[in-house]
Amino acid sequence: MVGDTAGVSEAFDPRRTRLLRIGAGALAVLVAWLHILHPEYGYEQLLRYVEFGTLYDPRPPLFVLSGLAIFAGIVCGFKGVAKRPVYLIGIGLIGTYLLGYVAWHTVLDHGAFWPHIEPHPHENVGLVESIIAHLEADTIAMVSKAAELVLLVFLTVLYIVDVE
Repeated sequence: MVGDTAGVSEAFDPRRTRLLRIGAGALAVLVAWLHILHPEYGYEQLLRYVEFGTLYDPRPPLFVLSGLAIFAGIVCGFKGVAKRPVYLIGIGLIGTYLLGYVAWHTVLDHGAFWPHIEPHPHENVGLVESIIAHLEADTIAMVSKAAELVLLVFLTVLYIVDVE
């Protein structure tokens, strides 16, 4: 495996790697802001929950904390602190976003496990059709998932090639 990645690393000169880092950073900023500023699940909703002293939905604290974690990762990457571990953590977080979205809208039944959330089953609809329908109905989710998918690819490539 090391031999395979060495060839890939050599194909990426420092200029290309830098451009990939910039692209990943830009996408990471977009993904972080989409989560922190989300109109239904971002910081405003989290502040309401704090004001009311309850947590009606688990997404606002998860969206805000994970968005802040992305910004922390961007700062670490910019400063050159533990690049490969930051890439790996980013891959895990972005993978969690993508898998979490699919799980939320399918096996987690839109959060029916949470005390204040009513189930919304999609009977007679397959996994792919259900996810496509949700993405078509939510522009923010569509942009977020597209950015996350590309960011996941960028972070994976950076993890392999950015070994300096």
